[in-house]
Amino acid sequence: MVQNGWQHTLDMAALSPAKFREIAADGGWTDTTDDICYGYAQANLVAVPEANALEFMLFCFHNQRACPMLDVTEPGSPHPLMVAPQADLRHDLPQYRIWKDGQVVAEPVDATVYWRDDLVSFLLGCSQTFEQSLKAAGVQFRRLGCFTSTIQCTPVGSFKGGIAVSGRLFQGMQDVMRAIQISSRLPSAHGAPLHIGDPRTIGIEDMSKPDLVAYPKAVIAEADETALWWACGITPQTVARAARLPYMITHYPGKMFITDRLSEQFAVL
Repeated sequence: MVQNGWQHTLDMAALSPAKFREIAADGGWTDTTDDICYGYAQANLVAVPEANALEFMLFCFHNQRACPMLDVTEPGSPHPLMVAPQADLRHDLPQYRIWKDGQVVAEPVDATVYWRDDLVSFLLGCSQTFEQSLKAAGVQFRRLGCFTSTIQCTPVGSFKGGIAVSGRLFQGMQDVMRAIQISSRLPSAHGAPLHIGDPRTIGIEDMSKPDLVAYPKAVIAEADETALWWACGITPQTVARAARLPYMITHYPGKMFITDRLSEQFAVL
């Protein structure tokens, strides 16, 4: 894939996070961040008004599998000082979602005009971080997409509902076990799977039809494949929709913020 002169191959994987954010800020990359800046932790963005920030922080604290916090900004500040102090969350992601009263009202590639002085930004760990670790270890998998599950969040105030999960198919028990081991080392990227096997036990009737994030071609499981299900950073978007949060800015699914921190810096040794 080529976008504005950049190939979605080795040259994107080898970029520094700062260089990639510069490209994204200039509108030079609006695709997903799969395999971008290889080895660096990626993050979900959730920016909420200060009036809702404490409640949301408590929700993240009580739901760390779905919402592992990497950084939290001061009200109004677009600079995540812990993970990328020179970055600007207003325009350094490929694409955003703007939410009002629980509904998406815009999906811009630059959120500057939507920014507010009372926004507190949360950067939450992302499974695309451990996907890079799986690939580095030679573990093969196929993505199923993201689904709403019946596994319930720990409710905090108006934030409650089913945890969003991302599914992946693995062929053979060796890759299943390696995937569990590798992801378990990265609790900041959702950690170990929440569920293994039959998706119907977590409320997913057809894993070829994801309701939150789908891929262009439906994925049908083969007889020798096992499905693993991880908590997903889209959970805040689903619970905020249900809570009808008055205002929120998030990343567009799959188009993440790339931090300056190596994923191994977050790993459990």
